[in-house]
Amino acid sequence: EIKIDDAQAAIEQTLTETSTQRAAIRVVFVVHPNSPTANPLTPQELDWLRGLPENILVVIDEAYFEFSQASVVQELADHPNWVILRTFSKAFRLATHRVGYSIADPELIAALEKMRLPYNLPSFSQAAAIVALNHRQTLLASIPQVIAERDKLLKALSEHPALQVWPSAANFIYLRLRQSGNESTSKDLTQVTQAMKDQGTLIRHTGGGLRITVGSPEENTRTLQRLQAVLG
Repeated sequence: EIKIDDAQAAIEQTLTETSTQRAAIRVVFVVHPNSPTANPLTPQELDWLRGLPENILVVIDEAYFEFSQASVVQELADHPNWVILRTFSKAFRLATHRVGYSIADPELIAALEKMRLPYNLPSFSQAAAIVALNHRQTLLASIPQVIAERDKLLKALSEHPALQVWPSAANFIYLRLRQSGNESTSKDLTQVTQAMKDQGTLIRHTGGGLRITVGSPEENTRTLQRLQAVLG
C-alpha cells in the first residue's frame, strides 16, 4: 500500500526545496502486484502515478503479471517516463538464470542502454530465455490452473478462524495468524513454519506473516490439511 499523501508531500518538498543537502526524488519504484502481500496497485495509486511530473522516472515491477492478468503496458504511450520491468523467473520458471526485460518509450530504453554493462547476461541465460519464448504456449498453459487453484486455496484459508488472509493477484498467498491484538508474533510464525517443515511442506515466514506458494491441486490439498492440523 502506498501512503499517497506522504509520498506526494515528499515529492513536493523536494521539488520546492533549495537546500543542496537533500537530493530531489528522481525515481519512484512500485510493484504490481506486490510481494509478499500479492496485492496489485489500487485505482487511487495508479491515478497518483499518472499525475507525477515527467521528470520523475516511474518504475513498475510486473514480475507476477502472468498471474495477475493486469498490466499498465497499454498506458506507456501516454507516459514516456514510465518503465515496466518483467522477469522470466516466475511464470517462465527460469529463476536461476536471472533473466528479465523492460518495456518503455524508445528514448528511455536508449538511455538505459547507455548504462547497461557489456556482457551483462550470460549466453546460457540468453539461450534459456529464447527457448522459453519459443515454447511459451506450453509453459504458460498452466497459468489458468494456478489461478483457479489460488482462488480455491484462498477461499479455504479464509474460512479458518485463526487466519487473516490477504487477497492475491500472484502465485502465492499471504496470511497472518489472528491474535488478541490482531498481529502475528514472530515466535508463533516461526513455530508454524517449523511445524510445516517437519511435515514436508515449506512455507515462508516474511513480512510479519506467512507466504504460501500455490502448487498443484494435490500439493495445495496437502498444504491445507497440514496447516489445519498445525493450527488445530
